[in-house]
Amino acid sequence: MPVRKVQSPRAIEADLCPISLTATLAKLLESFVGSWILERVRSSLDDRQYGAFRQRSTMHALVDMLHHWHAAIDKNQSLSMVFVDFAKAFDHVDHNILVANLLC
Repeated sequence: MPVRKVQSPRAIEADLCPISLTATLAKLLESFVGSWILERVRSSLDDRQYGAFRQRSTMHALVDMLHHWHAAIDKNQSLSMVFVDFAKAFDHVDHNILVANLLC
């Protein structure tokens, strides 16, 4: 279902955005699969993992990060940071290998 990006579209590629609507049954199945995966990997995740968990948000991650920064500064400790952007990371993984690893 194409949606207009501008008032008077002239070019299909530039002025229209394709939108696909997911069926309700597919959404329900996605939630079951997501819960199933999360149950199996939860014990392997760090306590400071904020994504994919209910009642945890980026705000919680920022507050936790600021707390640790301030604590280190108060104790005159050095502070190191690494930020990694995993955008589209799942799209670049061979899904057959991923499923095989999850089943082990």
